[in-house]
Amino acid sequence: MAARNTSASPRTTVHHGHIETRARITVSDAPLTRLGQLVLAGEVVDDEPLMPTGLRVMPEYVLSIVLDGQGRYRDANRRDEPLTPGAHTLVGPGHPHWYGTTPGERWTELFVVFTGPLFDTLAETGVLAGAGPRYPRPIPSIDALRIVLRATPHSRQAAEHQLLALADWLLDVTDAGQSSPRSRALDPAIARAADRLADNLAAPMDMRQTAADSGLSYDTFRRRFTDQIGQSPLAYRNARRLQTAATLLRLTDMTLREIARTLGFTDEFHLSRRFRAHFGMPPREYRRS
Repeated sequence: MAARNTSASPRTTVHHGHIETRARITVSDAPLTRLGQLVLAGEVVDDEPLMPTGLRVMPEYVLSIVLDGQGRYRDANRRDEPLTPGAHTLVGPGHPHWYGTTPGERWTELFVVFTGPLFDTLAETGVLAGAGPRYPRPIPSIDALRIVLRATPHSRQAAEHQLLALADWLLDVTDAGQSSPRSRALDPAIARAADRLADNLAAPMDMRQTAADSGLSYDTFRRRFTDQIGQSPLAYRNARRLQTAATLLRLTDMTLREIARTLGFTDEFHLSRRFRAHFGMPPREYRRS
């Protein structure tokens, strides 16, 4: 890895190999541990990723998640396909590939670069198998992943916990992809709406405005969404909030009050009641299980 500039500025120029990307960096060169290393993590926010024109080969695993905008993925296996919001692109070490936007186009992308025997084992057992984009449904919580990657660990033990949390999140991606074989068959408008409803879970969401943004009347939107996703839009968003709460209980040391505030619940008691009704046990019991 080449040197990286990680100054306090929220806009940072990062030199990754021979690739220069303007990004917000959350982790850079975390401690090297027995399980591996979190090499780099951050976001490109409504910007143009500056990528080489040809295929590149990385010595680490690379995960890219497109949150907004669109681009393209190509690799040495002649795979060539568009990237749209919700695309989770995973590439293993040594695999020639390229992804990015066309010149002048912008996107919002969350990226993670990692390496080590923990992830080699996951690859060997099929969890990380298959380079290229996937569209898991339901979408694993991006908010939970952001929280996992929010701070650079200052000890090897903390770094190992962070790597285990990342591995746990990747298992959720695999499970979601395997449980939803119809995910790529969703109407584009419904797929975009599902992605929107699964993101920024603390913010209020107007379902009628979401329908209008999808170019559909509210009744048509609700009917199509329920038919294709299996839940009404509101039930889907509420389920994603509770699933994210479960993920944060499992992957972080956040208090129930902090989780409730992060996900927009009135307080921890409100979250606890909703959680118990959904999962059949209170949050504290779930965390101990």
